Amino acid sequence: MNRQQLEKRVIEIANKTLQEKHYVSCVDILLGIGWLQPVRVNDWRKGRLPYLEQAVQANLNKLSYAMKCFRQWANKCGLKPSETKYLARTRGQKRELRFSESGNPAIEKAYRTHYISPVLSQKKQENLKTKLDKPPEHVVFCILKESTCEQCKEMLHKGSFLYTEQDKALCMKCSGFDELVYLPAGNAKLTRRAKQYSKSYAVVVWFSRARKRYERQGLLVEESALKRAEDEVNVDYHNMKEEGNI
Repeated sequence: MNRQQLEKRVIEIANKTLQEKHYVSCVDILLGIGWLQPVRVNDWRKGRLPYLEQAVQANLNKLSYAMKCFRQWANKCGLKPSETKYLARTRGQKRELRFSESGNPAIEKAYRTHYISPVLSQKKQENLKTKLDKPPEHVVFCILKESTCEQCKEMLHKGSFLYTEQDKALCMKCSGFDELVYLPAGNAKLTRRAKQYSKSYAVVVWFSRARKRYERQGLLVEESALKRAEDEVNVDYHNMKEEGNI
């Protein structure tokens, strides 16, 4: 792909992404070109890669030119630049992810900058930025076969919960989620409120062999948050019943 073809491809991807999401990022462009695979982005998000450029399948000259074309397109379209936090999906203290090998602040800022459509209202732009700045959700797996916690060596039986960090399988105690309680999916209002009130939570998934994908099964939330959510949902139910809405 020569420079003219690369520029055309970058603009095509940027326009398509903007139409779909109302914003575009450098990661979107790299994924669209095919220089970056989603699984490698996920590895980076989980802290398995020291920096994202390590997973990019293009030399530095091509990469720099593609990013230059992207920024020029964004400026020409009058998009609003918005610096976004990229936080690792790890336990404990939040850690910012690195994009480049050098870690140069100017390069890191260029990668972190998203370009937002000016047609969005100010309120929607603020909501979008809040959403993009959120760290990825913690994911806990409901295992389909026996495993072992790599930290305490406890046997984990089929149906147990397991958390992975940097390719290490951890039980709930070693991962710090042992004080959370399981809330199965099914009641959207209860799930939404329990998640809202819980300072710490994790999404529970399991692998569907039939569909060949991970599917959401519920949440791990703080017990006090679940109790508060249950009380509120019960009050709402009784109020609706008294008003004849049920």
